[in-house]
Amino acid sequence: MKTKLITFAALLLALTLSCALAFAVTANATVVAPETTKITAAMSGILLPFDFVAGDRVAAGDTLFTYDTIPVYAQSSGKVVAIFAEEGASGAGVMERYGALAVIEPKNALYIAASTAQAYNKEENRFLHVGQTLYLKCGSEEGEGRITNIDGANYIVEILDGDFELRDNVRCFRKSDMKAEEETGRGTVARYADTAVQAHGRITAIHVKEGDTVADGDLLFEVVDASSKPFEPLSLTAPANGVLSALYAVGGMQVYRGQLLCEIANLDALELSVEVDEMDLDGLRVGDTLTYTLDAYAGQTFTGTVKEIRPLGMQRQNASYFDVRLSIHSERNILPGMNGTVTLGK
Repeated sequence: MKTKLITFAALLLALTLSCALAFAVTANATVVAPETTKITAAMSGILLPFDFVAGDRVAAGDTLFTYDTIPVYAQSSGKVVAIFAEEGASGAGVMERYGALAVIEPKNALYIAASTAQAYNKEENRFLHVGQTLYLKCGSEEGEGRITNIDGANYIVEILDGDFELRDNVRCFRKSDMKAEEETGRGTVARYADTAVQAHGRITAIHVKEGDTVADGDLLFEVVDASSKPFEPLSLTAPANGVLSALYAVGGMQVYRGQLLCEIANLDALELSVEVDEMDLDGLRVGDTLTYTLDAYAGQTFTGTVKEIRPLGMQRQNASYFDVRLSIHSERNILPGMNGTVTLGK
């Protein structure tokens, strides 16, 4: 009888251990961030350099990307006599209406269209050179100019000094004493055409005002892609706290409206993604509380609630695995990508 009792006890213990093993099933798990914000390009353009990388933390309002602008420079020196453009306006629209964003009157606006036809009969009065200084006279008004163009007997003298008026008939001399034998010819005062400042992008900044004197190469306007909206912000900011889980852009890159630039994972809404074998799904329900461990915190046990059992299995080595999501409740610094093990049971 004693032998029978011992045998029965052994069988009972074996059965108990067998049942315990049957329910002590584990599954691999990874911490994931299901709430991810995708940041896309608001407009086309070139991105300025930036120094963050994937994995960096960001705070709400942090600048992520900034668009470079296209500068519009003065093509000649002179006075800004008119500005037709306004910030936020379409350059193409302004051009269509006014022909220019702004107009620059040349620094030396007047010139003389002269000819050697009435020059004093000396070879040096007819053999002139571009860049040569001439002395000018119209009645009692005197001045100075520089030859800028020669075409046979005709030449152009840019007026550098003197109070001359349009259509004045001016005599030109090789020397400042303006003796008759030094006369190189005569011509009529005309006016250089104003410079029309042109650009077709969306205007984001205006750096001059009417009446300003500018030099060739001075910055006048900044524009961005013509398809942008009026007053489109030049910087893209993080909408919430998180971590850059993916980065698809680099500084200096040409991007286009709607292009995906980066993804930001919300660290306040993490989950545990558990790979559960199809054979272990039976009896697992949404709302069940399970225990799990994390490799980063060896020896510690945590609990989580089953939030979702995703219905689409993943095939691997003749078996299907299903993604089961657990909530995470812990004061520990848990981050996406951490690995762990979940204990499954009824």
